[in-house]
Amino acid sequence: MPKMSMLRKQVVDLEPFLETESAGRRRGQGRRRATTPNEDRYLVLTAQRHGYMNATLLQQHLRSATDTTVSTQTVRSGIHSVGLYARRPLGGISIDGCTDFYIIRDGPLTAHRYRDEIFRPIEVPYATAIGDDFILMDDNSRSHRANLVEDSLFEEGIVRMEWPACSPDINPIEHVWDALGRRVAGRQPPPQTLQELEKALLEEWDRIPQLVINSLIDSMPQRCLTLLAVRGNHTPY
Repeated sequence: MPKMSMLRKQVVDLEPFLETESAGRRRGQGRRRATTPNEDRYLVLTAQRHGYMNATLLQQHLRSATDTTVSTQTVRSGIHSVGLYARRPLGGISIDGCTDFYIIRDGPLTAHRYRDEIFRPIEVPYATAIGDDFILMDDNSRSHRANLVEDSLFEEGIVRMEWPACSPDINPIEHVWDALGRRVAGRQPPPQTLQELEKALLEEWDRIPQLVINSLIDSMPQRCLTLLAVRGNHTPY
C-alpha cells in the first residue's frame, strides 16, 4: 500500500479559545441559541478560565452544571459570537513517520495560508523525502480545494487521494487527534493558558508511538471494506 500523509484541520477534539474581543452578545448574529443568558455567561466564563477546553468539554460542563443539553455546534457558535476563537493544530502522519506539528494562529486557515504555511514548507519537503510512493490524503475543506492549491499540487507533482464528503470514520488521523486530546487532558497539572496548551500539544504529539500510527494506517483497507459493506452508513471506526 502506498505511503500516505494525512493532514486535516482539527476542529472539535482540541479547540482552545482565544479571546479577541470583550465578552457579550453582539447584535445582528441571527436567531438566539437554545441557551439562557445565564447559560451563555457560564459557557463564556468557562471557556475564558479553561483555555484547553474544547466544545465537547464545554457542552459536558454545561450539562453537569445546568442540566441543559445543547449541541457542540451551538456551543461553538455561541463562543465564536462573543469573540472567542480557536487556535487550530495541524499535523500529518504516514507509515514510519509524521510531519511537524503546526498551530494556525491569528485568524482562519485560508487557501493562501494553507499553501504558504502548510503545503509549501511542510507537505512538499515531506513528500520529497518519501518519494514517488507519496499520496496526499487531506479532506474537502474549502482551503484545501481552492484553485491555487490545486495548481500548487500540479506544479509539485503531488498526487492527492479522492476523498468523499462527511467521512471522518475512515480517516485514521481522527484517532490520532483523539489520542492527542486524551494525552493533553490527562496532564497534571492540565494546561491553563494558550502558551501552556501549545507546549503540551507539541510535546504529546512527539510522544505518540509510531507503531500506533502505523497500525491505524494499515487499517485503511479494512475501513474501506467495512464502509462498502454498510453502504456508507456508520462504521465502528
